[in-house]
Amino acid sequence: MPVTKIDKKELLHRCWEVFNRHGYHGTSVSMLAEATGLGKSGLMHHHLSKESLMRAVVDYAISELRRYVFAVAGEDLPPEQRLEKLLRRQNRLAKHDRRGCFFANTALETGREGLFNDQIESMYEEWQVTVAGILASIMPPDEAAETAYRLLLEYEGAVTMYKLTGAEQHLERFVARAVGLFGTNPVKKDAR
Repeated sequence: MPVTKIDKKELLHRCWEVFNRHGYHGTSVSMLAEATGLGKSGLMHHHLSKESLMRAVVDYAISELRRYVFAVAGEDLPPEQRLEKLLRRQNRLAKHDRRGCFFANTALETGREGLFNDQIESMYEEWQVTVAGILASIMPPDEAAETAYRLLLEYEGAVTMYKLTGAEQHLERFVARAVGLFGTNPVKKDAR
């Protein structure tokens, strides 16, 4: 059998697809080897265990989230447009084969074991800081941080309802509520 060559990013993407579809516990090393076109020994050459490989996949998913979603926060757009674009991109990821949020799915499946909690908590903290940075244009930093935390929880609830029902309205309503914050600037309310 000829040796299959695959670069690291493509290997991690293919493994992410399998873990995202089947979950951590539902994924076997054989499934990962098949998805990458490598034999088990080839796949496990650099990752001595499925857990080690999953850690690399979580890191890969975080880096892709930064590139595709979080990077929007630095674009030259008005803050409400940056927030909307960021959330719509995140929704696109959640709608991929109606799988929802890879990080939440992994946390729900493995959180009690603590296998990937540090990585996932760190990503959620980064999400909150990113969103709070956008919200800080309309509210004090402490309030922006608390609102970002609330939006994170609301987002994951919207994703759960979307996964349950298949109705995209849960995700759309979330985006509308979040972007609607810009129309209800607390400073304007106090000025009345």
